Amino acid sequence: MSELFDAVEAQRRKEVGMARAASARPALLSAAREIAFMIAERRGEVHMDDVVRTMLACGHDPAELGNAAGSVFRGMAWTGKMLPSQRASTHGRWIKVWALPEVTEQAPRSAATKGAQA
Repeated sequence: MSELFDAVEAQRRKEVGMARAASARPALLSAAREIAFMIAERRGEVHMDDVVRTMLACGHDPAELGNAAGSVFRGMAWTGKMLPSQRASTHGRWIKVWALPEVTEQAPRSAATKGAQA
C-alpha cells in the first residue's frame, strides 16, 4: 500500500514528466512563458486563456505545446482564483489565475512577443 500512496515519489514523477514535456518543445514553451510573464506584469495576473489568445495573435499554435503547457506558469504564484475557460475546446473547465511572485526574475523578451497586445 505504501507504493500506492507516496507523496515524495508522486512529486518526483511530476517533475520528471514536466521536464520531459518541456524539453520536447523548448522554443514554443519559452515563447508562451514570456507571454505569460508579460501579461502578468501588465495586468497583475494571467490565466491560460490570456496566453492562448496572445500566442494566436503572435502566429503561434498553442496546441503544439502539448503537455508542455503544464510548465507555462512555472515560477509564478497561484492567486487562489479560478475561473471557467472561455475556449470552446476546454468545455468550460476551471482554470487557475496566476501572478508574479513578489520576488522573481523577469522572463527575457524575444521577437516572438514584441508588439503583442495582451
